[in-house]
Amino acid sequence: MEIIVLEGLPNKGKTETIGIVYDLVINAKGVSQGKSQIGKDPRDFEDIVTGYKSKKIAFYSAGDQSNFLANAVRKYAAAKCDLLICALSLNGRKVNANKAINKYVNTRVPKTVESNPKLRTQVNNSDAQRIFTMI
Repeated sequence: MEIIVLEGLPNKGKTETIGIVYDLVINAKGVSQGKSQIGKDPRDFEDIVTGYKSKKIAFYSAGDQSNFLANAVRKYAAAKCDLLICALSLNGRKVNANKAINKYVNTRVPKTVESNPKLRTQVNNSDAQRIFTMI
């Protein structure tokens, strides 16, 4: 399994960006296996998508809790996913999450931060396109 990690500080658009990547894959004929909400933030989700580039792609947008993310990495590896696209919040050390991620080939994508609220959607879309082209 390979992992693409969108990492950045809390509340900077990681969940929204992962959601945009998810939508791009679904719109490109990806098939959801059952998207579900996870964690305390109602925007956070997980899913496995098949049918895009013949890959089994896992999505996990909740990157605030190190142990939960580490468990997700193990869960999707056991499910024989080809790729995991996840968020990782950079507040704290996230030791368990980083240990789990580093067992696999991974690419860390820094979340672009935009202070102008009017430009945040554009920045999130740009970051999402960057990740989408890596799939």
